Amino acid sequence: MKQLKQPDNKIMIYPIYHHQSVLNDICDTLGYDINTIINKDFNHSTKVYTLGKYDFPYILFVGLGDVSELTTARLRKLVLNISKNINETVQLMTDHLDEGIDKHAFVRIWVESHIIAQYQECKIGHDVKMITDLDIVSSGYVEKDIETGRIYGEGINYARRLADTPSNLMTPEDMVKEAVELAKAYNIEYTILNKSALEEMKAGGILSVNQGSHIPAYMIVLKYTHNGNAPHKAVIGKGITFDSGGYNLKSNSYGMKYDMCGGADVLGIMKILAGIQAKTNVYGIIPVTENLVNGKAYKPQDVITTLSGKTVEVVSTDAEGRLILCDAITYAQRLGASHLIDLGTLTGPALGDVYTAVFANDDVYYQEFEQAMKAADEKGWRLPMDEEYLEKLQSNSADFKNGPMTFGGEASGAACLLNEFVEDGNKWIHLDIAATAKTPDGATGAMIRSIVELLKP
Repeated sequence: MKQLKQPDNKIMIYPIYHHQSVLNDICDTLGYDINTIINKDFNHSTKVYTLGKYDFPYILFVGLGDVSELTTARLRKLVLNISKNINETVQLMTDHLDEGIDKHAFVRIWVESHIIAQYQECKIGHDVKMITDLDIVSSGYVEKDIETGRIYGEGINYARRLADTPSNLMTPEDMVKEAVELAKAYNIEYTILNKSALEEMKAGGILSVNQGSHIPAYMIVLKYTHNGNAPHKAVIGKGITFDSGGYNLKSNSYGMKYDMCGGADVLGIMKILAGIQAKTNVYGIIPVTENLVNGKAYKPQDVITTLSGKTVEVVSTDAEGRLILCDAITYAQRLGASHLIDLGTLTGPALGDVYTAVFANDDVYYQEFEQAMKAADEKGWRLPMDEEYLEKLQSNSADFKNGPMTFGGEASGAACLLNEFVEDGNKWIHLDIAATAKTPDGATGAMIRSIVELLKP
């Protein structure tokens, strides 16, 4: 993807607002006023064949609708709709777009959304679908915008690829390999805590979940430092590469390869931060294991001692995500992080597949994240963490139960449990992406943009 000062022989994409007329040069070359035949309504497109008047076969006019109604969120939807059907190199005309959305933002969003729209899950044994090239025709400087859009699009697709990979090919060991390769490629410091290290630390949350698997657990720790001696923030992702439910066996575990979407998103976030060279310091932490069943697997009513020293009674072995996240939250704080955000596929469709469920222990930190979501055009909604939810997690055998909530409110209950592992004074946000991390077509990379917006300056 690159900038062109003048159009060349690639198929032309021409976005146009209601009030605009097509450039006279194009009408003159084609020999008639094509304004009479193109649909300028939002999200409509008109293909006009050039009949040899140009070196490319057709121009695709894309309606932007009223200039006052086009938002960056609507632009993203439009590009996703248009670009998913493009199968050859194209060039995007932009010089005529002198109002509405800022030209630089327009280019960044179009490039990023084009890359996201072009992604397809790779069938095992087949070649990966290549992203079709998109060049930008602009007389002004937009090369940096093209590059930024590319970095975001490729970072999100990277996370989606990891999540879409079948669990027999994306084991905890495979996730470790991916993390190490990413760290080396971007010169990010990394530490991989293996099972022995976790045992020495007494990380009972992740180790208990791991008991049913023959593949050991790991804690992946990436350390991105690009802001001097400033404190490191932390982004933490649930990395259950397959979830059978344990002894509380799921009736249908199809789709459980996606239980590591939070961990995949963390790697995508770190890839983007490093790619744009964000002036920030961030830990990316992923507790990673399978949740399976064997003679050693943890059981309902077992009591486990977490890394923090707090104890948890296992009510359900299928409520394992919060057990591995609590250890990761504790470890992030031991590293010195006082601002934390975690994400994971925890409790099902708390708000359906439209909004991500958001929890926060600090109003100001939540407001910062709310602004980040708006800037990223992603939807999240804050849910409550009242004491009544935590009261339902009280145990006769341990400090807490791991759930589930008898009368609903499972997402709030899980958040309340995690909040108990956040030390006083530290700021924390929890994202339950169970319903937004995937669609029938595969992983989405939900909330990656929002978290990058929160973490970067």
